[in-house]
Amino acid sequence: MNTNVFRAGQVPSFSSSQHGGEGDGRTAGASEKVIRTFRGILNKFTPEKFESLIRQVDELNINDEETLNTVVELVVDKALSEQSYSATYAQMCHHLKELRVSSQSSDGFVYFHKRLLSRCQMEFENRGLVKEKEKNVSAAQEDPQQTRHKTHVRLLGTVRFIGELFKLKMIWEAIIHTCIVKLIKDECDDSLECLCKLLSIVGKGLDNEAERPKLNSYYCHICYLLKEKKMTPRIKFMLQDIVALRKNNWVPRRNDQGPKTIQQLHQEVKQAEEREQLQYEKGQTTIQQRGGGRLADRRQSFNVKVIPEKVNQKSSHDCNGEKKQQGHLGSSSCNGISKKPVEQKTPPKQAAALSQSFWLCNEEEVHRALKRLLQEKPVNGKIEEWIQNNFNYRQRSSEGFVRALVRAVCQSVIVNCGVYTLNTYELLDRVSLLKKYITDAQKQLLALNVLQQLVGHIDQPDGLLRMFFDVLWDEEVIQDETYFKWRSSTVSAKSVCNFFAMLEEANRRFN
Repeated sequence: MNTNVFRAGQVPSFSSSQHGGEGDGRTAGASEKVIRTFRGILNKFTPEKFESLIRQVDELNINDEETLNTVVELVVDKALSEQSYSATYAQMCHHLKELRVSSQSSDGFVYFHKRLLSRCQMEFENRGLVKEKEKNVSAAQEDPQQTRHKTHVRLLGTVRFIGELFKLKMIWEAIIHTCIVKLIKDECDDSLECLCKLLSIVGKGLDNEAERPKLNSYYCHICYLLKEKKMTPRIKFMLQDIVALRKNNWVPRRNDQGPKTIQQLHQEVKQAEEREQLQYEKGQTTIQQRGGGRLADRRQSFNVKVIPEKVNQKSSHDCNGEKKQQGHLGSSSCNGISKKPVEQKTPPKQAAALSQSFWLCNEEEVHRALKRLLQEKPVNGKIEEWIQNNFNYRQRSSEGFVRALVRAVCQSVIVNCGVYTLNTYELLDRVSLLKKYITDAQKQLLALNVLQQLVGHIDQPDGLLRMFFDVLWDEEVIQDETYFKWRSSTVSAKSVCNFFAMLEEANRRFN
């Protein structure tokens, strides 16, 4: 019997099974370790790391049905949430397609390939909807517009992943035809957009002698829709593009280069910084040519002398007993007379130390300094050395310092590629740095609040907070108890409800 087909009613259950026996504790512990390791590998997965990480997957002991089900679910969820990596996750599935384990309900085997197809079928038939039980949130609590957007994005991810699996011969043509027919019959904007995405991936593979008649019928219907059906301009342009794509022998006008490598991202960041620096230098030249500018601009060209406290006290008596305001490096006033900063005549190293000791007491300035330092991509040892040289133990242990550090590190690993996403590999590099200063439950809770504010500031991109939570939990930067404490103290945990469902399930199974 052919196993490469969707079969209705055979969607696997991913909830944990309850079994008795003395050895279950050890088995559960080993299973938890395998799942945690696999999740960590997925978090690091990039095209350039494929070969080394797939070898680590091969070394995992996936030897029971429950672990296999969880592995399938993790891969599919990753593929749907990180759609730019769909092809990479499809390649991983192709590598694991022969994986099998003994069935708990029969004498036969459970195959990774069959469970993967059943999971994809469930996603497609549900049209991207996630069951309330899995979301741990009722429909009444969810904003309808936000729910619709999430389901649409998930359905797009589903058809894209199915298309990538088809290109690797893991799904037969009959399944693809079934999907296309269902999308065409719906005729709603979301389904037509998914149809265009699916045809752009699988169209070339279907344009052969055997499948061409069916493909021709699809395109005839698309042409009919373009002439007769009222639709939004956006969907109309998509359908026109997919017609033009076939006429152009499936060669797209813009080449889809897939996800960018870390080196490419670094190069783009470097080029952006160089452009900003060039614009800044041009601006400075213009200010000098005009003969001045704001004091805040001019003072960058020379060091500012920091006047000791006793001298300040003396000058305050000279100003009719009035206390001089401190805290800004601009100008100070005495009897209405403005005093300009004095050029620094002390040695450069001493001047730098004085300057640092002045402004590093401010949380916002600490954040800006750390942010500039992280942009240079130094190793963690260099960052720790810089912190040791500029802060005493009390300052390093303060909540203000932890807030500044977490904020700077998290900002440095968020990448804007049209949508905000997480550079997981860079965050993993900074884990040891975070662990060094996030030393107790209070600081862990502080870090989660900072992270929530940061993600909220950029309009809470879908899945970004969840990706942060996954890495910080996998690498044990934040403990389970702190996550639950954070959830009880916040009203904005909807975007990570799936994470807490997984956390609760893990605690039930292994505690």
